[in-house]
Amino acid sequence: MNTCHPIRLASFALAGLLAAGMALPAQARIHGFRVQRNGNTVGHVGGTTGNGQGGLEHFRATRVSGAKGAATHGSVTSVNPDGSISHRGGTLANGVDGGSFTGSNSYTRNADGSAQGSFQRSGSNAAGATYGSSGNHARDSSGDWNSSRQTTASGARGSYDGSTTASNGTATHGSTITNSAGDTYTGQTSYTKGQGITHSGTCTDPSGNTISCPR
Repeated sequence: MNTCHPIRLASFALAGLLAAGMALPAQARIHGFRVQRNGNTVGHVGGTTGNGQGGLEHFRATRVSGAKGAATHGSVTSVNPDGSISHRGGTLANGVDGGSFTGSNSYTRNADGSAQGSFQRSGSNAAGATYGSSGNHARDSSGDWNSSRQTTASGARGSYDGSTTASNGTATHGSTITNSAGDTYTGQTSYTKGQGITHSGTCTDPSGNTISCPR
């Protein structure tokens, strides 16, 4: 195990925090380590500093690299005197074969008990397949909540497009799936607490004609 040189520590921290959409906190004292083994390198840094609002801010960043690619993750969490908490994180990854992934997330809990959060992810591989997903959720001070999520994927075998919403005991999911031959399934499923599940779905060929859905 090797202790990182301060410049390398700052570089790891900056790379990870940039992945989280952040800058290195001013006058922050950081610590960390760096390990190299069998051609792979792992570096990690972290630290805590004041956030300018009378609270504390903790940050950390990790970078991994090797023969198959590299990945960086960073996050920052703030705790304020009024009891509110906020968090932001981000990840970047790249493979030597051309694949890549990016992701970010955020969360806030307010002093009155309400909260909000969101995330976003996307990726692709060398074969041209792609993936994307995003969502958010919220809760008010009374405890009422709602959330939503959207996901898409496409590749040589077909495509997928789905969305989910939920709020106070009711959830609905809709999806459209198309295979490589052009046949498409479109369906929707709903659940309400105390009432059960309902589902509907249809399948069509590339010309739009209704066909039997595979079982």
